[in-house]
Amino acid sequence: MADTQHGTIYAIKVDGRTLTTEDPKLTGRQVRSLAGAAPASDFILIMIADGAAQSVGLDRSVHLDEIASPVVFRLFRSDRTFSFTVNERGFEWGEAIIDADEIRQVARVPDDHDLILDSDGDRIIGDDDAVRLKGDGVERIVSRPMANQTITIIVNTRPKTISARRLTFTDLVALAFETPPSGENVCFTVSYRKGPKRRSEGSLLEGDSIRIKEGMVFNVSATDKS
Repeated sequence: MADTQHGTIYAIKVDGRTLTTEDPKLTGRQVRSLAGAAPASDFILIMIADGAAQSVGLDRSVHLDEIASPVVFRLFRSDRTFSFTVNERGFEWGEAIIDADEIRQVARVPDDHDLILDSDGDRIIGDDDAVRLKGDGVERIVSRPMANQTITIIVNTRPKTISARRLTFTDLVALAFETPPSGENVCFTVSYRKGPKRRSEGSLLEGDSIRIKEGMVFNVSATDKS
């Protein structure tokens, strides 16, 4: 939410895209239209807010001025919703499969907790796994602290054994250099591969962080721009 000389601007995110509106109240139909989802009735709209994921019907109103901005939505071309629980809290989804990273995001599961598929003999859901949701029931998931929190990653070709499940840009620079180069003209770049399924490769900027997995590979370089 931002105030301008013309009024208040509200930001929403739909499938990762940031969209803006001056209307503090939008119906599900209007959100779909703003995102270019037409015809609106062909899409399921899921709102992710306050640690919940709930479907928004065509005529249901969302009060943007009552929710922390930006409000996050997911669109699915579908005519039905699927249900699951995480630690006995209910969630809705717009397709029959949801991956581990999405479960963590919508349910706010800490990085140092395992996800357990309660209906499959307490099977641990791996970072690259997905859960198939039942069409006629509720899939039950629980989380619990990891029994073994040490994993090995590769930083600049060298193995590093760590206990954290999330690393920042600064953490990776410290792992790459025993004494990092310094100076106002020194800048660092961090790239990675073999990461979690949804972010298997890419780069980090200063201030970024990423959930890590066993065997993830990082390359950290320093450049002097002087």
